[in-house]
Amino acid sequence: MQAASGRAWARNGMVCLISVIAFNSCATIPAGYRGIRVYLLGSPQGVESEQLGVGRYAYWPISQEIYKFPTFQQNTVFPELVTFQTTEGLTVGAELGISYMVKEESVPVLFQKFRRGIEEITSIFLRNMVIDTLNSVASEMTIEAVYGKGRRDLLDRVTEKVAAQILPYGIVIDRVYSTGEFRFPNQVVVAINSKIEASQRAQQRENEIKESQAEAQKRIAEERGIAEQARIRIEMESKNEVVRAEAAAQAQVIRAEAEAKAIALRAKALTADFLSYESIGKWNGQLPQVSGGATPLISLPTPPPPKPVK
Repeated sequence: MQAASGRAWARNGMVCLISVIAFNSCATIPAGYRGIRVYLLGSPQGVESEQLGVGRYAYWPISQEIYKFPTFQQNTVFPELVTFQTTEGLTVGAELGISYMVKEESVPVLFQKFRRGIEEITSIFLRNMVIDTLNSVASEMTIEAVYGKGRRDLLDRVTEKVAAQILPYGIVIDRVYSTGEFRFPNQVVVAINSKIEASQRAQQRENEIKESQAEAQKRIAEERGIAEQARIRIEMESKNEVVRAEAAAQAQVIRAEAEAKAIALRAKALTADFLSYESIGKWNGQLPQVSGGATPLISLPTPPPPKPVK
């Protein structure tokens, strides 16, 4: 009796244990994620070739594990300061981050390569790739290039190299970026700032020289414009004088021709009878007064006889 009761308790305990294990061994794959089932014991062992979509999945925690991988854009800032060296051997510090996305169909390949979840892959493998690539690229750049506009070029080249290295395993790198200013040695900052100030002063002087030259050229152009206007004005006045002189001469010619024609017409009209008539009209009836000699007689024409009155 007691043995039967003990066996019943054992069976009930096993059922409860199995129920607890079954209840606590369900994995949920939410939207935007893909899962992978890994077999730890038994057969088959290794990674299941088919990935898990959105849903709930039961598994045996003793012999199985389920890893979840986000397939939407991830953005991670590395917690520690990343350091690298330039071609001069100077050490620069940077606070870096990385944004990327896992390709849905590449989850099994990604896990087979790294055997880790996405957090560990990012904090260990991706971070190491970024640091190695950063040192490789920066070793070809001067400190001045990294200090100035070359910083963007540095990060772009690092992004390109890391993206090419990790893409075959299903991670698409968006960009490697800096979350703050690069940290340079103090003596480097002082030296570079001094050089920048000197360059700015030289540029300012060059701009002043160019401005003076431009102002001088402007004055020369203005003087040339004034001289050209004076020349044009004199030329126009000379042309106007010539035109006026030609017009005056032409007018004189026209007047002379008109006078000559008038004289010719008057000459044709001056007959002998007309001249005698003009003389009679102007005679006052007095004979000319002369001393000595005979008094000349003026022969007057005999007026015609009067016509008879009818």
